[in-house]
Amino acid sequence: MRGIEFVKPSTRFLMAVLLMMGLNSGGFAGEKTVIPYEASYMGIALLNMTLTWEELDSTIQITYNNQLKPFIAYFHPIHNIYRVHFNKESYEPLFWSKKVSEGSMNFLLEAIRSDDGLNVQYSNGELRSFPADALTVFSATHFLASKANTPGFFPRILKVYIDGEIWNAKATRYSVTHPHPEIKLAPQQVLIQTDLHYLEGDRVMDENDILMDVIANEGTQFMLWVERDGSYSKAQFGKFPRAVVLKRLKK
Repeated sequence: MRGIEFVKPSTRFLMAVLLMMGLNSGGFAGEKTVIPYEASYMGIALLNMTLTWEELDSTIQITYNNQLKPFIAYFHPIHNIYRVHFNKESYEPLFWSKKVSEGSMNFLLEAIRSDDGLNVQYSNGELRSFPADALTVFSATHFLASKANTPGFFPRILKVYIDGEIWNAKATRYSVTHPHPEIKLAPQQVLIQTDLHYLEGDRVMDENDILMDVIANEGTQFMLWVERDGSYSKAQFGKFPRAVVLKRLKK
């Protein structure tokens, strides 16, 4: 097990099981917000993404449900569901999962941190250490959005944990008063630009889903347009002409 002494995650494991069962059934669910997005590539709308945000007393669970548009899915069906449960104040991830269905590739991968937070146990048997103050991809996204209206927080380097690998994410803030060199912003908008750089570690799976395969690359750039209320209305992954653009839809 890679020389790591793992302490059985008794308390956190039980909490994870109970919360997963409760949130999936609605039994323990708190305040819930559902936000629809649409992803496009080279100007063509390809994917529907639904963000569900559920608040409990001291924690938050977010779920991203990603599914290709019907006319695209006919040729290569993709339906992936990502979840992460994190601390409401620190955004520290407690447990997370992804259910992946991409053509012939289908799997469920779950991860639960030990009580002391130093290790993470995966459902496929892999055991890894977890660095202090690290976030997952999705908890980091919402953490940055929550800090977007705090100019003094930036620039900032975060540790992002991606399926066993540790990445440094350098986050820079732009606004109307501190303009981006290429992108024009609306008066109330803030743009967070994040650049990823590999630090250490190796993946817990040889074959991975498309999203994490693309994200976990040296120099990957992620842009987040954040509104005054702390939510993001647009995101861009990568650079043109190969950028993927995510836009929030009006309800």
